[in-house]
Amino acid sequence: MTPRLLSPHRRAGLALLAAFVLVPAGIVAFAPGSPATAAVAAAAGATTSFSSYEAEAATLNGGATVVSLTSAPTNQYSSPTLEASGHAYAHLAGNGQSIQWANNTGQPISFVNVRVSIPDTSSGGGNTATLDLYVNGAFRQALSVNSKQTWLYEGNNYNGNDQNPADNDPRVFFDETHTFVTGAPIAPGSTFSLVKNSANTAASYDVDVVDVENPPAPLAQPDNSISITSCGAVADNNPTNGGGDSQAVDSTGAIQNCINQAQSQGKTLWIPQGTFSLKGTAGLQAQGITIAGAGEWYSTIYRAVPLPNNTPLGAIFSVTSCTVQNLHLDSNATSRDSVDGAGGAMDASGTNWVANGIWTQHTLSGFWASGTGGTVENSRLTTIWADGINLNNVSLNATTGNNLTAKNNFVRGTGDDAVAINSVAYNTNGSSTTYYTAMSNVTLTGNTSIAPWGGKGIGIYGGSGHHVQDNYISDTARYIGLGAGRFGVNGNDLSSTTVSGNVVVRSGGNAYNQGQPALHVGNGGDGHEVGSVDGVTVSGNTVSDSVYDAVGFSQSTNTQLQNNTITSPWRNGIAISPPFYPAPTGSATITGNNVTGLRSGATPYANSSGGFTASVSGNSWQNSAGEAPYGGTPAAAPGTVPAENYDTGGQGIAYNTSSVNGNANGYRSDGIDLESTSDTGGGYNLGWTAGGQWFRYTVNVASAGRYTVNLRVAAPSAVTGALHLSSASGSDLSGAVAIPATGGWQNWTTVTAAVTLPAGRQVLTLNQDNGGWNINSLSFSA
Repeated sequence: MTPRLLSPHRRAGLALLAAFVLVPAGIVAFAPGSPATAAVAAAAGATTSFSSYEAEAATLNGGATVVSLTSAPTNQYSSPTLEASGHAYAHLAGNGQSIQWANNTGQPISFVNVRVSIPDTSSGGGNTATLDLYVNGAFRQALSVNSKQTWLYEGNNYNGNDQNPADNDPRVFFDETHTFVTGAPIAPGSTFSLVKNSANTAASYDVDVVDVENPPAPLAQPDNSISITSCGAVADNNPTNGGGDSQAVDSTGAIQNCINQAQSQGKTLWIPQGTFSLKGTAGLQAQGITIAGAGEWYSTIYRAVPLPNNTPLGAIFSVTSCTVQNLHLDSNATSRDSVDGAGGAMDASGTNWVANGIWTQHTLSGFWASGTGGTVENSRLTTIWADGINLNNVSLNATTGNNLTAKNNFVRGTGDDAVAINSVAYNTNGSSTTYYTAMSNVTLTGNTSIAPWGGKGIGIYGGSGHHVQDNYISDTARYIGLGAGRFGVNGNDLSSTTVSGNVVVRSGGNAYNQGQPALHVGNGGDGHEVGSVDGVTVSGNTVSDSVYDAVGFSQSTNTQLQNNTITSPWRNGIAISPPFYPAPTGSATITGNNVTGLRSGATPYANSSGGFTASVSGNSWQNSAGEAPYGGTPAAAPGTVPAENYDTGGQGIAYNTSSVNGNANGYRSDGIDLESTSDTGGGYNLGWTAGGQWFRYTVNVASAGRYTVNLRVAAPSAVTGALHLSSASGSDLSGAVAIPATGGWQNWTTVTAAVTLPAGRQVLTLNQDNGGWNINSLSFSA
């Protein structure tokens, strides 16, 4: 299988999108960073790079199969293909079935992380099982997998947290399990396989992706630090995922005691190798210190509250003006509800706080952070119940969120937005209302957001002066890939924000049956059509293989959509008033964009909203290479334009049709939908009309002014709102034109419309809004 460009992910300070290289066998790795960034990485402590092997790119053995998303969903519910990275996975259902890769990373592999789904039990609650790892064809070890923190059901509550399989419509299929490789590392050039054998008791294994790496040795305890073990914390090392462990030692009090000592003595809090469990509901609070571990592969804080839990949970760490680094944070939560153990991993506020090199799993959120000057960097978040990284102005009772940064983070499998800027205007609690300062100057750069099953890849909600650049977003299950707008009635307006250099792949979704686009600008994406979105610049982004429209607009003003590359959308290229937000108002300048790879029936650009003004120029579909007036010379206006003389250039450029028809298409080498006409003058007419189709005509207008257009048409039955004429910018020039019943396909009459045209060369589009009619010509008269 041809390798596919997947997520770049580099640990500890190295630039993301600028540095990745595609290597064989469907994997992604990274080229070395510059000396300056490498120095940053070294200063951070434990560093590594990892590569991802997609299961669908593996060698399939013993009857293993690949399951892929082949068409856009027609309902609002989820599926394993929607939630898988690459929208595809390998299915192992019989003993002896396996998938195999070669270690082409150039480095030994000593650590693996597998994203896999196994079935739920018939009554819910999940299974445990193993899956075998083989190296060079020989058994190496059994990997523990489970479905105790997956499988929610929405049949009775869309987007709810029901764990009863009888309610149907499941979601949250994949979990991730990681371990060191037993024995010698997997050498470069060696093969490694995941194999279902008779000892592997799950009925089936849906393998999505395997991450491989060679972590460094554990970091040593730093000088001037206090180890949590000196305060009585105990590493039990064996928590049970998805339900807690009654035998686990509760280290909450011991760790908090050590935090208090570190604060009073000005020391670093050291978390050594091992898994330390928290059964306390309040979590751990710290202020003004450094909290450090031996590395995200070695030092784990595991929240293991007894379930069901009846007390609201604080985050594992609630920190003010702290540095927290080189840890693994995990939880036994089985949904995003607190009754199921859901609490955050790290809430942060204050000034210049840092979260660096933290791997988070199974918590309610990863980083919920406010304040001034804080940074989340070089961290990994996988299988998170809600948001991965949420930079806001409300965490820990703050009222500001300025100059915050999220960079070089890897996020996969979140139940809400993978990364978000969330500017809140106010919150009301009973009779009390708290007001917040609108966020400003937040930077999201070099992040990787893959396969969020319940939210966007990146969401930008309110504030001003933000920069979202050079991020990679792919495989959203049900929602927008990258969205710039405002959230909720209590959110801040959004203004003066730049979205540039991002890559958005296989994104968009059908939540609420809306057909959401891959990249979206405007409010209303959350169902609240309030406030303003103004002055967003979207430039130099690449949007490929979108599941629905590549770019969609809702209510917004002064958007600059420029120099973006759109390839192979499954629906349209750029759509104003996409299906999930009818008839927006606003304005945009759309220039220099390139749309290619359109499917039959799709259009590079559509503006179906009379209240949205778009200035459209210099784009690939506007007199681009390949589009030209039929015969090489624009038709004169005033004058008659034969309908069969539409522009040359082909599908998606000169015309857009859902199918090729006609019995007289030999009139021109690119003829389509043509037949001989019995109308006066003979020749050919355009037929096989259908809603959504269009044809373009280039005319030379003698002088600016209002023109009457006489259209020669035929229709067996009357057609209301049959067509309209639009300008090159997509503006509706004529309004809806109705066609009366003429009694047959070749019984002709004239209907009129009025248009106002500037002088000179103009490209007009004849839009077919409803089918059931033929057209022979368009005659312009002043």
